[in-house]
Amino acid sequence: MTATSDQFKIGWKHIWQTFIQESIWVIAQSASIEFESDLNLPIDDVVGEAFEALGEKGVILSAYGHVCSDCSKPYKRADGQIVSKAAPVKMVVLDGIVMGPTYCAYPKCQQGLLNAQGGSFCAVHEIEYGDKCRIVGCTRMQEPDTQACSTHAAQWKKNVNQKSKSTLTGLQRIIRTGAQEPWQRGPNNHSTQPHDADHPEEQERKNYFSPNRWYCVETMCAPCGVVLAWTKFAKSESPTNILGWLKEVYPLQEDRPAYVCIDKACVVMKTAIIDRKIWNEWKSSTRFIVDSYHYTNYRATDEICHTWCNPAPQDRSAPNLVGERIDKNGNTVKVREFNTEACEQLNVWLGDMSQFSNA
Repeated sequence: MTATSDQFKIGWKHIWQTFIQESIWVIAQSASIEFESDLNLPIDDVVGEAFEALGEKGVILSAYGHVCSDCSKPYKRADGQIVSKAAPVKMVVLDGIVMGPTYCAYPKCQQGLLNAQGGSFCAVHEIEYGDKCRIVGCTRMQEPDTQACSTHAAQWKKNVNQKSKSTLTGLQRIIRTGAQEPWQRGPNNHSTQPHDADHPEEQERKNYFSPNRWYCVETMCAPCGVVLAWTKFAKSESPTNILGWLKEVYPLQEDRPAYVCIDKACVVMKTAIIDRKIWNEWKSSTRFIVDSYHYTNYRATDEICHTWCNPAPQDRSAPNLVGERIDKNGNTVKVREFNTEACEQLNVWLGDMSQFSNA
């Protein structure tokens, strides 16, 4: 940072600190909770303490019960007639973004890292492992300035070389394509998630030279864009993970939305049908549909998707998804009642902000 008597330059660290502090203040105020933390804590520790006090396991309490004309519609019969006494029709939109936040490398531990700048373990397992060689199963002590014993020095050297090559490749790519500042947004490309079953589990680790990484951050939005809940999936954005999280957010059937929109709705529905207990929990309250962008890719080859997960069917099988509007020429046109792309802009923004947090 450079400074003169009347001006100074704000760096990315100041921007990230400001964003975190302001966000915590807004959330605490809306929840009427007085949040305090120790002075001079690293910002990652501040976030951790704030989440323990305000996080509510990822459910945004300030958005609980949110209703507006974009995300809640009057119930319509198949003939298009509105039933005023019926409960309104609601939708939530789910999407995941692969951001790669890190967590403890120790088996079955998902705690945050003690040292986010080069560490592999949480505080408990850093103490437990101490200066032991980080090769799995080895009990010898590390050599100075390494994380391996003399017997496994070659594996440590290979790891260092691989990291150096990875960093160099990234720098070369930036040089070739033009430097991009952390706050500059890249192309907004839709990423099609694999339209298949559960992602296979990772292979067993051979060393603890680096931490684990969460597979993705999953967000739940109302069609108007209000964030309702979020969580992290460790291994995959699998149908079983999605169904399990939905049940955590909506434990009571009467609170569940009429429609859940997600890019892999077809395989989520298939997974639920296979497990009759899960299907019986959801079939009477909720229908799973694909967002409009991904539906154009799936409908040609997936009959189940075309029949049951269409976000705007024209056969009046889902009258609450399709409405009518008068266009500028006075013609009656069909329109989608709900915005199924609500999470897309949020995930672009999360991707942008992750550049600050990982910088």
